[in-house]
Amino acid sequence: MCAGKTTAGALLARALRRPFRDSDALLRKKTGERLAVIIRRDGLGAFRRLEAALVKELSARGGQVIALGGGVYPSRRWEGLLKRTGETVFLHCPWPELVKRLRTERPGRPLLDGTWERAAARAKKLYERRLDFYRRAGLTVSTGGTTPAQAAKKIKRALKL
Repeated sequence: MCAGKTTAGALLARALRRPFRDSDALLRKKTGERLAVIIRRDGLGAFRRLEAALVKELSARGGQVIALGGGVYPSRRWEGLLKRTGETVFLHCPWPELVKRLRTERPGRPLLDGTWERAAARAKKLYERRLDFYRRAGLTVSTGGTTPAQAAKKIKRALKL
């Protein structure tokens, strides 16, 4: 959630000369609908089932850089599969900086609907609940105070590619 997965991931893929896949963008393309519409209309469970099918599909292919939606990795269900099929990277952005990013990136994120105060409180709960899962990734790269290009370079250097 606003850590820079999509932008840094695309830049990393370009630097590695590999295809880039963004799970949220692919779901939008497959369904022809904004994810917020799917979640509001069909519920979060239905959205997660669509997301699960896509994660299985993406993990069956190799040689690509994938930005997963923020809710994918915090599930024990995916941890083993993702670690077996590739390198997992957690882009860690400290909470104070995430709050600033969320304020501008909030529109279109159904989990952050409502007043800013309520949305920020929900985001903080999600962040805290997901953090332990994210820290299980094979590699953690700090994105606090960095541009997406700097984050991509840090990832590439850490992966020794």
